[in-house]
Amino acid sequence: MTRTPASTPADRWSRRNARRGFTLLELLVAISVLAIVSMISWRGLDSLLAIRERLEPEGNEVRAILTTFGQLERDLAQVTTPAVFNLRVSPVSVRASSQGPVLEILRIAPTTVVAPTSVQTVFWRVGDGVLIRQVSPPRRTFEAPEAEQLSSARLLGDVASIRIRLWRDVAWVDPLVAGAAEPPTVAPPGAQVQVPQGIEITIERTDGRSFKRVLLVG
Repeated sequence: MTRTPASTPADRWSRRNARRGFTLLELLVAISVLAIVSMISWRGLDSLLAIRERLEPEGNEVRAILTTFGQLERDLAQVTTPAVFNLRVSPVSVRASSQGPVLEILRIAPTTVVAPTSVQTVFWRVGDGVLIRQVSPPRRTFEAPEAEQLSSARLLGDVASIRIRLWRDVAWVDPLVAGAAEPPTVAPPGAQVQVPQGIEITIERTDGRSFKRVLLVG
């Protein structure tokens, strides 16, 4: 006959603790710890949301500025070549208006089946505190478009003014200061049309900040 070994006092104490569960004090301590952890997590999440709300407008503004400069870079990359199209005026010019300088670009229109070699005139200007891009419909001739034919896109708000300089030969030239704010000069037959190699555009915001970009022409 096999005898069961007598249990020791330590075994009896372990069985009693296993059956009795948690005490009220232990539950209160656990709840207090969870409450502290929850409070810390909530404060951290609240800080992240506050930072996101503060940075989101700045992120939208940066995207708008990058989109604006990107579109201008595409317009300048597609300028018409005077020698190829027999132009007698520069495809990139700056003239004055009541609300500041106006950048005029004669560019090759996106290729379509209907008009594979059409051209467009693009205007960049400031109106009522907004940087506006106006573009004419594609056409086969170089006549000036009518105002009602232009489609407008409002690209950037809170703009106080823009400044435009052209790189000609070996120096930057401000056409308005140099007195060349009139319509582009028509070159005599056989003369070479002077096309600026690059432009520098500075956008002044109403809050005093400015953004400058130098872009190549062609």
